[in-house]
Amino acid sequence: MVLKRDMVKENTLYLIVYKEVMDRIFSGEKTTEYREATEYWEKRIVGGWTKIGWTPRNYDYIRITNGYGNDTRPYIKMKYPGYTRKMRLLEGDTIPTQHYAIPINRELWIEYREELNGDIQYVGN
Repeated sequence: MVLKRDMVKENTLYLIVYKEVMDRIFSGEKTTEYREATEYWEKRIVGGWTKIGWTPRNYDYIRITNGYGNDTRPYIKMKYPGYTRKMRLLEGDTIPTQHYAIPINRELWIEYREELNGDIQYVGN
């Protein structure tokens, strides 16, 4: 028997960010999260080949957490809007690299915790 909580975990893309990044998300300065288009992120965002063939990843939610650890950390849970691919020139690089761009603007938020051990805030949609 699959519990509803397990279904949400299965349909959630988990992203870990540093505190400075999380602060920029909470302030509204950062509205897109980027992940380099490596094999690691392709398997997690796009999908991959399995014993039964190509298996796409389909998410309903994203959970962005400030660091690893327990459930008391700051986080944002939001609707998953999908991704686009984008070429980005990172600081210090001379050649652009391909990245997955995932919108994370406030209109997508469902709930969040802004401080360690803080209260969970629910966003009415």
